[in-house]
Amino acid sequence: MSMREKVALVTGGGGDGIGRAIAVGLAREGIAVVVADINEEGGRETMRQVEENGGRAAFVLADVTAEGDVREMVTFAEGRFGGLDVLVNNAGGVESPCFPNAEPAHWGRALDLNLRGVMLGIQFGLQAMRKRGGGTIVNIASMAGIGYRPYTAPEYAASKAGVVRLTAALGRLKEDLNVRVNCICPGWVATPAVKRYLAETPKAELEKLEYPPPPVLIQPEQIADAVITFIRDDSLAGRVMLWPDGEPWRLVPVDASI
Repeated sequence: MSMREKVALVTGGGGDGIGRAIAVGLAREGIAVVVADINEEGGRETMRQVEENGGRAAFVLADVTAEGDVREMVTFAEGRFGGLDVLVNNAGGVESPCFPNAEPAHWGRALDLNLRGVMLGIQFGLQAMRKRGGGTIVNIASMAGIGYRPYTAPEYAASKAGVVRLTAALGRLKEDLNVRVNCICPGWVATPAVKRYLAETPKAELEKLEYPPPPVLIQPEQIADAVITFIRDDSLAGRVMLWPDGEPWRLVPVDASI
């Protein structure tokens, strides 16, 4: 199947950072893109930017923590463009206060958004991909989920670690359903929100972080390029891409020891 025949669904595609860069990047490859987000204004702006550059796009209002919304966003993609071939589980985040200082309902939302939402997307996405004879799923995780160092938002780190292990555990879907599941774990990414945070935070405070920002941050467009790599390379399944701060990305060997 050529890129122009593919249909992609990008969750969190209304954000003006990674999600938007992925949606725009996929559209430039000729893929029809469905942008899913709880932010209608942002989602429609992403759709506008795709169409302004000659791409095909549609927006669907969806909360990935709600099972019904996830089911409906997949159905929308099928109805709008005829199927689903690529799912990018990008929606995620965390808000202060964090575990264990926050109430369970608050930190539980982060687990729902970062892990359960990914699982729901995969489950309903697979149903659509079966009809097309296979597909590609790329989960956007984080370096926060890698390693054993302390982290200021434990629920975020734990949920992203869950996405990493989930991805590897689903590696055999390539043989079972011709669906390849992979994930990307970036460090600091130069999104508008991150840029604002770095500009407003004293350098001394930044240096105290468990993972202080490097001199050069990853660009959102580089994440989009990595997603495209996973779409194009049909030899990759169940693979985890690590992108530590200040270093090139690398794939974790499937037989890597703990």
